[in-house]
Amino acid sequence: MAGNSTDPTQQLNDYIRTMHDQGILDDNFDQLLALRREQNPRFITELISMFTNDAEAYIAEITNALSLTEVDFSTIISKLHQLKGSTAGIGGHRMYQACCELRVAADDGDKDRCDELFLLVKEEFNTLKQCFDSISEMRRNIISNGTRRRRRRPL
Repeated sequence: MAGNSTDPTQQLNDYIRTMHDQGILDDNFDQLLALRREQNPRFITELISMFTNDAEAYIAEITNALSLTEVDFSTIISKLHQLKGSTAGIGGHRMYQACCELRVAADDGDKDRCDELFLLVKEEFNTLKQCFDSISEMRRNIISNGTRRRRRRPL
């Protein structure tokens, strides 16, 4: 059958599987999905929002540290450590790998390589953010549809 007739939950599962196949997500994201509870169906959406806000702040701080005349590698390493940990925790596989590569360049004090790899980190962040935006939208639709169905049930 056509993809449009697929159950919204199945569409979400298929999308997540595709993100796994592309290496964007890893098993840590699946573990987070398993933690969601009926009491808080918005758990994943809230977690994604927190991750995105934190990651944007870390990226801004790394941008500032890289733009200084004398590059502040200690700040880059510190903020990158936080970004890498957040990314690993939420299951952003390709972004995590990019952060690891940037960490090596920062440890080596290689400004040119840091600039190059930081572009990759930002690209992977944008890809991950788009992935999470899609997942969040699908989750909202599923929750909204479930709420509407419950309201329509006869007593």
